[in-house]
Amino acid sequence: MPVYGFICNKCEHKFDEYLKMDEREEPLKKPCPNCKKKKSIRREYDGFTQSIGSDATLTPNKATGGQWNEMMGRMKKGLSKRFHKNLDQASANTGRYWAG
Repeated sequence: MPVYGFICNKCEHKFDEYLKMDEREEPLKKPCPNCKKKKSIRREYDGFTQSIGSDATLTPNKATGGQWNEMMGRMKKGLSKRFHKNLDQASANTGRYWAG
């Protein structure tokens, strides 16, 4: 769930909220939690609060504590050797879709 940052235009109070994407406008309709002024909240865009954290180095094996490779090994036994390369590549996949 993304973290959104908000700031009050009146008292400059900053706060973060974990919100679903379809709920990200809700705090804008509420009074400031600090000064209680209505319609004074705006979203803050500082580069940190609106990002979803992810580990670009996370591999299936890292996520499962090594069980991924065990499962791939068992699958290889029942498959033709022409599919083994694909299973090996799946084990090394980081989930990153673009080069950067």
